[in-house]
Amino acid sequence: MRSTVGRSSQIPISVREATLDDAAALAEIVIESNRATFRGLVPDRCLEWLTKEESTANWREFLVRGRRQEGQFLYVAETTERGVVGCALGGSHRDDPEYGGELYLLGVLPEYQRHGIGRRLLTAIAERLARDAVHSLLVRVLMVNPNRHFYERLGAQYMREEVYNWNGVLLGQAVYGWLDTTAIRQQLQ
Repeated sequence: MRSTVGRSSQIPISVREATLDDAAALAEIVIESNRATFRGLVPDRCLEWLTKEESTANWREFLVRGRRQEGQFLYVAETTERGVVGCALGGSHRDDPEYGGELYLLGVLPEYQRHGIGRRLLTAIAERLARDAVHSLLVRVLMVNPNRHFYERLGAQYMREEVYNWNGVLLGQAVYGWLDTTAIRQQLQ
């Protein structure tokens, strides 16, 4: 039986680059965090179209065959008790001259949310980009996402709204950005 972590506790985690062995955990994180976050906010077809087996196979291909685009990197957060509980995909961003980096994905298993894991993963992305002399970052978040204010609390500025096509459903997404990620990178020091 899986234990649930108390909301007020800060649990010890480590952050590292993802490996092929993480594919099944990545699938679980993305599917379960999306279902927990968006159930009742988006049509079920957005949440049910991909099985864990298909997602695991996609992550394996991403990690082995280089499906990731040039400049992308993937981190996982893990606990000693549960193993991998969160992930973040980041990389370079070339479509906006003011923002050199992008956070493409941030997910944490529902029972491990609100323990600083998302913040640690975001920090790892910002630090990795900074090693490549990229100090600005943007992220796209669905407007219906009740957790989108996480980025505002960390200093991201709302830039604009765009349309996102999620399995044939058109949804609004907010674009947030940090022109300077120094504050993000220093928050855990």
